[in-house]
Amino acid sequence: MKEVTIILRPKMYFETKKALDEVGFQAMTVQEIIGRGKSPIQYDFDGEVVTHRLVAKRMLTMYVRDEDVDFLVETIVNVNKTNSAGDGKIFISPIVEGIRVRTGERGNESVL
Repeated sequence: MKEVTIILRPKMYFETKKALDEVGFQAMTVQEIIGRGKSPIQYDFDGEVVTHRLVAKRMLTMYVRDEDVDFLVETIVNVNKTNSAGDGKIFISPIVEGIRVRTGERGNESVL
């Protein structure tokens, strides 16, 4: 089992959620966050260049079976890739075990 953390542009959340729903990934935790990559974000504000250290993002956290990770990542990349800075990040971490409290199911059964 893997924990997949996805950081993306807020405006891409609904399109990403729709694509994930369509391919069977409904369960997730979503947070509004602020952050940045390795470079500060610059934009023109009334003729003045303004540098922001932090920008709004959405963070999705999902727990999926090992065999579903590649398809999940492919779906997310297909929706969010624009070849521009800020397209997002995906982090994948191993999970030792998951337990569904209500039923006591463990492992992959806890996330199905």
